[in-house]
Amino acid sequence: MGLEKFLFGGAIISTIFFVILTITGNTALIENDNWEIEETCLGSHSSGISHTHSTLSIFIDGDEISIPQNIGIQDSVCPDGMRGIHTHDDSGRLHIETPSQVDAPVGAFFNIWGENFNSEQIFDNIANSDNEVVMRVNGVINDEFENYIMLDGDNVEIFYQEK
Repeated sequence: MGLEKFLFGGAIISTIFFVILTITGNTALIENDNWEIEETCLGSHSSGISHTHSTLSIFIDGDEISIPQNIGIQDSVCPDGMRGIHTHDDSGRLHIETPSQVDAPVGAFFNIWGENFNSEQIFDNIANSDNEVVMRVNGVINDEFENYIMLDGDNVEIFYQEK
């Protein structure tokens, strides 16, 4: 009987914890924001790999933010190669390269970059009563934010702007 009470009590505490996190919007502890493509490390541009491209543009209060070159190239996770999503220059062109077809969510690129992006935040800019985060894919509003799976030729635009 003691073990049953212990397990029942643990289940109640876990449920309460989950409900509080969900209600307050603090779901960072219960969400998994790591994607398989983040672990990809290629040594070179060899044949036989899936190689697609998307373009990313970011605008903060109307100003376009440059996306640095060499994001995901020879970093701490992949010191001798390229991550599954990376840049070569500062044009915003994202190279999505994997040994086999793997989903490439926008959020995975931001994780590789070491920056924040979701429906409530871009970099250090947090949505509030005056400002919002908006994402368009190929000119159409998209509410999948970090979970959007990029396709070849996509044009992804992220805006932090006044409501």
